[in-house]
Amino acid sequence: MVGWFDVEQLAGTGIRAVLSSVFGAYADKRETIASINEIEIYDEYSTANEVWLDYISDTGDGFNSTFTMAKTIAKDQLQVKTGNSELTLPRAKVVVFGGDQVYPTPARETYQNKFIGPLEAAAPWVKGGKEADMFAVPGNHDWYDGLTSFIKLFCQKRWIGSWQTKQNRTYFALKLTKNTWLWAIDIQLEADIDQPQLCYFDYVALHRMQKGDKIILCSAEPSWVNHTSKREDKTYQNLEFFQKKYIADKGMEQILTLAGDLHHYAHYAQVTASGATHHKITSGGGGAFMHPTHHLPEKLVNMQEGDFNLKKTFPEKSVSRKMAFGDLLFPFYNTSFGFFMASIYLIMAWSLFIASSFDAHTPDIFDQIKTLGVSDISCAYRRLGFTFFHSPTAVIIMLIFAFGFYKFCDVNSSKRKFIGVLGLVHGLLHILLMLLALWAFTYVNHTILGITGTINMSIALSLEAFFIGGFFACMLMGIYLLVSNLVFGIHDNEAFSAMKIAGYKNFLRMHFKDDQLTIYPIGIKKTARWKFVNNDLKTTDTISPELIEAPIIINLK
Repeated sequence: MVGWFDVEQLAGTGIRAVLSSVFGAYADKRETIASINEIEIYDEYSTANEVWLDYISDTGDGFNSTFTMAKTIAKDQLQVKTGNSELTLPRAKVVVFGGDQVYPTPARETYQNKFIGPLEAAAPWVKGGKEADMFAVPGNHDWYDGLTSFIKLFCQKRWIGSWQTKQNRTYFALKLTKNTWLWAIDIQLEADIDQPQLCYFDYVALHRMQKGDKIILCSAEPSWVNHTSKREDKTYQNLEFFQKKYIADKGMEQILTLAGDLHHYAHYAQVTASGATHHKITSGGGGAFMHPTHHLPEKLVNMQEGDFNLKKTFPEKSVSRKMAFGDLLFPFYNTSFGFFMASIYLIMAWSLFIASSFDAHTPDIFDQIKTLGVSDISCAYRRLGFTFFHSPTAVIIMLIFAFGFYKFCDVNSSKRKFIGVLGLVHGLLHILLMLLALWAFTYVNHTILGITGTINMSIALSLEAFFIGGFFACMLMGIYLLVSNLVFGIHDNEAFSAMKIAGYKNFLRMHFKDDQLTIYPIGIKKTARWKFVNNDLKTTDTISPELIEAPIIINLK
């Protein structure tokens, strides 16, 4: 799994995210490929008696989880547990990847290793074997290079194992029955939808559809959830505009909205006065770390279509809440971040020692506090604080911590005012913990371990600040993520990416037949661990697909 708290990873992803958001609107390749490619509408599926379609999103993170999902969707006959019985579902003819096909960034080699490789290994192309069509929607991680790699992979009719890519743009329209369509739109990093894309769907609606046709809308983000919980989210405004002007105003009926981006399963439903049902489903369990469900609202209000009620989540909210306590093991999941924090503690110890050594007539700070016990801790803090503010390096570290952890605070996930204060408190606690640790190490070294001499004390303090200090700094980070998530409802992404949870994967298998759509939400609680044995990938684990909830049936008449 991607180490999201690895220092190199944090810096690299942050820089790419900033660059893509700043320059994305000025280097929009959607307009370029629209100018060189003809309009293609994929209506061949509507002539069949039935169509099976898989929707899977957020793949390409850990190999075990991605390969487990690839093997599952590639099975000719998939056995799915439902209560005390089993369903047998055939392999889908069409697979739609709903966004973020690879993590952390869409470099060519990353796509090869984390997306193409697992799929080709799971279902290699064999002459005369079963083949399927592949479509994909770009997510924010696919956009980090301006769609360069995405377009080369998905828009050139390539084979990936036994799947062939079909689309020639980053958006597409599939006709699945005589009156049912799947529209996949590309809402790029909260920017406005490009004009060629709007013209494409306007053409589909005016020239290929009739009033009353049903539409399944796919978007890369579940903006209906973000609209309810986040302080600012432009993607819902874009989605709302598109739904009204290109679906509702043209007399079409939107029956289902699909998205990934959040790595869990969540199903919202609305029953209108006429008895029609509209569903909104997040299914982002294709291979990336698990996102929590315990903060999902029980009701979506002020939606364009009306209010929606939460029907089912995977994992259950109670399970998700318990899993949050895994952040108490933060140091063991994120050793790279631990070494980074350890280095900061070590620099702090050295800077205080240097700052207190300019006056030859005054003992250094560690000589001053080595005999101060618990009852004298306030005096120790005053002396450490005095030296601290006479050290330019220490002050710079304090300012970096205060600003860094303030910016790290997930203020956009809450509509509460002043939630950013949590970030400042977090940074202050790290400063206080540093000073507390240095006092404790000094006192224990002198009083209990009997270490004497400046050189010996300096060596001991350096080792303790690096190893023990770094460990407790990681513990403080884990506690902060746990408390801010469970108490204040923020940091869903950071709190759960830190744990790299590979389980609770999911996808949708959809069956179109006889004016009826049946959706089978399939979950896998535990992914298999794979090993390369005798030129093949093997596992001793059991993959147990199960129905997350009863099949969702939608009338297409």
